[in-house]
Amino acid sequence: MPLECQLTVVAQPTDTATRAATRARVGTGASSGIDQASIRQVTAHSDMLAIVSEVVELKRAGTSHRGLCPFHAEKTPSFHVNAALKVYHCKGCGAGGDLISFVRETRGMGFVEAVQWLADRAGVELVRQDLDPHERARRDSERSQRARLIELATVAQQFFRSRFSSPDGRAAADYASKRGLGPAIAVRYGLGAVGGGWSDLCDHLRRLGWADRDIVAMGLGIERPSGGLYDRFRNRLMFPIFSAQGDLVAFGGRDLSGDSQTAKYLNSPEVVDLERETSSPFHHFYKKGDVVFGLYQAREAIRKSGTAILVEGNLDVMTLAQAGFENTVCAMGTALTDVQARTIRRFAPQVVVLYDGDRAGRAAAHKAVPMLLAEGCNGVLVALPDGEDPDSFVRTQGAEALRQRIAEALPMLNAHLDALVAAWDGSLQGKSAILQAAGPLLALIGNHDAMARNMAYDYLAARLEPDAPLDLNRADQRRYLHRPIAIAPAPAPGRAADVAEGPAAAESELLQLLVWYPAELGQPALRDAVDFVAHPGTRLALRDLLALHRDHGLDLDAVARWAIDYADAELRGRVLTWLAEPAPAPAAQAARQVAELVDRIVTVREIDRQMQRLVEQLRTAPLESQRALATRLFELRRLRSRH
Repeated sequence: MPLECQLTVVAQPTDTATRAATRARVGTGASSGIDQASIRQVTAHSDMLAIVSEVVELKRAGTSHRGLCPFHAEKTPSFHVNAALKVYHCKGCGAGGDLISFVRETRGMGFVEAVQWLADRAGVELVRQDLDPHERARRDSERSQRARLIELATVAQQFFRSRFSSPDGRAAADYASKRGLGPAIAVRYGLGAVGGGWSDLCDHLRRLGWADRDIVAMGLGIERPSGGLYDRFRNRLMFPIFSAQGDLVAFGGRDLSGDSQTAKYLNSPEVVDLERETSSPFHHFYKKGDVVFGLYQAREAIRKSGTAILVEGNLDVMTLAQAGFENTVCAMGTALTDVQARTIRRFAPQVVVLYDGDRAGRAAAHKAVPMLLAEGCNGVLVALPDGEDPDSFVRTQGAEALRQRIAEALPMLNAHLDALVAAWDGSLQGKSAILQAAGPLLALIGNHDAMARNMAYDYLAARLEPDAPLDLNRADQRRYLHRPIAIAPAPAPGRAADVAEGPAAAESELLQLLVWYPAELGQPALRDAVDFVAHPGTRLALRDLLALHRDHGLDLDAVARWAIDYADAELRGRVLTWLAEPAPAPAAQAARQVAELVDRIVTVREIDRQMQRLVEQLRTAPLESQRALATRLFELRRLRSRH
């Protein structure tokens, strides 16, 4: 193992009051414009068990509930829910949070969307803070207009679906059949049709009472210079485009005319962003670069498998779903964006990149891979034969052949680095270009997985110099890649090796008790005892809780909110696990157990200090004194072992 792989990365602590104040603002709705009291009311009036049970089958386990984790595939339940505190945690994958974060993660919503969804379900009216009456009226108007546009899109979708089974839609139905798309897939993805008439849809919508401005805003109609509207989509196979949470926000259409002057694929235009165009009342309704096609339909299959298959085209998504790959999605637009990569990562930690086998497809795949890796995705990059795309491959070679290709595919990072090396001309300048291209990507990977980054460095070095030993040349290459390394400080004198590696049992037990019984943070001896806690993460967490208790007072709900937003992922996972499971001791015993643990920790650290002094004295003591010092050291070690 390279030396660098053995180094521990240590986060530098910041001021406790600053960290506590920062976390107090996180997730409170301050940045979202929602009043904090409204958020608390929404949470209080929401039934967490009912909401989680829509996704996870829960069974009571003591005072909590347990089920199969919705965020990764597992056979043994490790997902715990505390309905009273409204927190959850999975011991298997580490996912955890509160009710709002559960809705966000399982339904693909942003913070405001999740709060609004919960508010609508609970019948709570949200109050916006720091908004004047005009601004509040504008936001309410936007929301009602968004709802109206979604309703309009639904009416249009009914029109397209009705045409699919009519004479006007025969060409669309024949094309779908030719591509191997059966009735079940047509229903799953809402396939529809539109004929060659210039204003069939617009005329239909106007007869139903829809205003021209809404039809144009939704991208269904285009204004004529002479007045009136004509249809944007004509003579096409139509498919609806849903947001991750299931809102119908746009349409796509595949041309059936065969006219070389007509765009083969046409999507709804983006709705203008208020930040760029204040005349639009529709804020963030549809942005092509934010939407992942098929994600809404694929969510359950992705949840069960833990994997998403990423392809290039809408019809690839449907063909693969027809063949049994129901976890297939594609990015709207010409290339994957960072927002789309982040959305995919929310639902799928593993991604199979399955782009077309031509030059353009390979280039697009190698643009997508760095974005996925930067968001923390793992997975493989599948190489299809030249000229094949996922649709043609699965229809000619079959689903089993595609499964075999996926099983044999290289990890996406290895495949990406191989592609960089394959283009190398052997020159020093070419090597420099490869290192410069790889450096930023590998640094980003290190933010998620330092070990993966280290292995990638060695893999790239081996590909560039396959016959060279791991020597100074490789080390120079690593430095050239600008790899940041933070070296952990040496253990403090007297600290036991097991404490340096992880929290001592007593320290962990103390923190667990104080999490469940925060009133005990008021014990006078605790404040001085924190300095004796050896594990830095546990020590910082205790100082945080003491500061919050001193300044604001803490109850169990406040501790849960603190834990959910805590920056240290390892400690956050431990605390959420404790909260999702039964209390570690009866409330009547908490004060006594806290006092005993404090005494134990202080005693052990004092023994450690005495032992360290004796060790130093033994190094310089004359021979006649060493026997007594060694005896005393032995006694202290025996005393420490009993604690």
